[in-house]
Amino acid sequence: MKYSRILLFLLILLLGNGCVKRDEAKPSSSTIVVNQRPNTNIVTHQEPQVIIEQQPQVITQQPQIITQQPPHIIQPQPQPQPQQLSQVQQTLMEVSRIRSPYLSGVYANNPKLRRFIDEMVRKYNFRRDYLYGLFSSVNRDVKALKKYNVIGKPKARQKENSVGSWDRYPRFVTEDRIQNGIEFWNNNRYYLEKAYYIYHVPPEYILGIIGVETNFGRNTGKHRLIDALTSLSLEYKKRSSFFTKQLEEYLLLTKEQKMNPLKIRGSYGGAFGIVQFMPDSFRKYAVDFNGDGIANLFDPADAIGSTANFFINKGKWQPNLPVAMRVLYPKKRLYGLKTGYKTEYSQEYLKSLGMRPTGDFNGYRGPVSLIKLSHYDRDELWWGTKNFYAIARYNPRDYYVMSVHLLAQAIKNRYYQIYGNQ
Repeated sequence: MKYSRILLFLLILLLGNGCVKRDEAKPSSSTIVVNQRPNTNIVTHQEPQVIIEQQPQVITQQPQIITQQPPHIIQPQPQPQPQQLSQVQQTLMEVSRIRSPYLSGVYANNPKLRRFIDEMVRKYNFRRDYLYGLFSSVNRDVKALKKYNVIGKPKARQKENSVGSWDRYPRFVTEDRIQNGIEFWNNNRYYLEKAYYIYHVPPEYILGIIGVETNFGRNTGKHRLIDALTSLSLEYKKRSSFFTKQLEEYLLLTKEQKMNPLKIRGSYGGAFGIVQFMPDSFRKYAVDFNGDGIANLFDPADAIGSTANFFINKGKWQPNLPVAMRVLYPKKRLYGLKTGYKTEYSQEYLKSLGMRPTGDFNGYRGPVSLIKLSHYDRDELWWGTKNFYAIARYNPRDYYVMSVHLLAQAIKNRYYQIYGNQ
């Protein structure tokens, strides 16, 4: 027993020192697969740069494929944004900044202005702080006040029919305006024909208005309208109600049309655009003739349509009716008969006084007004129809209407000489 224990101890000792060989454990199947792989594949996975070096063409050809793409594919053109929309947005942002908690400026202590502001708030729901900010920015229009003899040394106004008054009247039938009229006709032929089709107002009379008023947009006025209208409303006592009404209409139209009232410029009397509408006429007769959603009297298309609309609706223009005709008179001066666009005589009666028409008047035989243009050496006589009166609704002066008529006829005659009845 003792010896067996000794032998067992010696056997354990020999096994611990590796003298006896142990059986190897069987490897797993996955281990066998790994050991059977060649060493080159293992190196390849450890060094991917070898694979890249073996395929240089793939790398060098990639930039070529990119650069050969059409430019419009790489950098697509952005869609253009509507310019008019951005202008409206900009205007609304500008107007939103016209705010003040109190009224200041040159007319801050004017009680009439404060009453006007109260009325605009009550009637039309204008914000008081907006009107305070607006009128705090107003400047006194000294030039406009001088034009109407409100301040400064009074200037004598020329009376129509005084001897030589027509010779002293501004010349509108000039070569420059005729050429500008033909150019305007060519550039806006579509809208002039459209106006004739819709309103039956001949192109030449729309051109006559635009030519006399602003020389086809070349002189639309430099007075800021808010300054002129406010100054005349508060200081021109004789016509205060008229200009107060125009100031009211101006604020309404700038709100409706999304305009900045501090930026619009026009005449010293408050007219603006290339056809010089007063604010009340704008709100009644201005039309969006080019379909862009806004009636803009600085745009030729809208100005054309608005003028024709004015003639028809306010002037009661009659299609195919002539405007005026020159008549001969045996005496140098005409005395004893009232003249002007508001007069009305039968042609037979005027013929009995020695007047003789210079044409057939397009067959018109109805009543006429008697127009006198005074030269230094004689009186020049014309007969006017209801369409003469229609133009006078634009500006109630015989000499103004005659200027429009003569310029219209001069442009028409020259245009047809050049282009014919195309």
